[in-house]
Amino acid sequence: MLTKLASKIMSSPVVTITADKSVSEAAKIMLEKSVGSLAVVDDDGHYVGLLSESKYLPEETVLPYLRQSVLRVLGSELGDPENIEEVIHNTRNTLVGDAMQKDAPSVSPDSHLAEVAKLLVDGGSHHLPVIEDGKPVGMISRHDLLRLFTEND
Repeated sequence: MLTKLASKIMSSPVVTITADKSVSEAAKIMLEKSVGSLAVVDDDGHYVGLLSESKYLPEETVLPYLRQSVLRVLGSELGDPENIEEVIHNTRNTLVGDAMQKDAPSVSPDSHLAEVAKLLVDGGSHHLPVIEDGKPVGMISRHDLLRLFTEND
């Protein structure tokens, strides 16, 4: 069996956004491109953070428990599940730079699949940027790992 590297399972090109854009613009891009995360880059294209769709969704999947969680949309507490529209309205202009995960783990194109899997599973993340020379060159999702189970050697 051949050794799998991050470069072999990553999606490329990476969909990016700059930190000065709003989260509503980011959501629109995610929907248009059918991606679950955006690599946040500076003006020179260098990776500075990750904005994932999980930032828009509550941690719990059962609506009554929203009261206990954050609409993770940017740290806004929901006092009552009916406030979801108000929270969304009040946070849509929040900047990506304020909502992104600045310390998101990343890998290089030659990272071994074991490292990739460990970061995705242990880190609780659904997306892992692949960085080369400081710039995002790919994105790996948990679905990419799942796809490996369907491959024949």
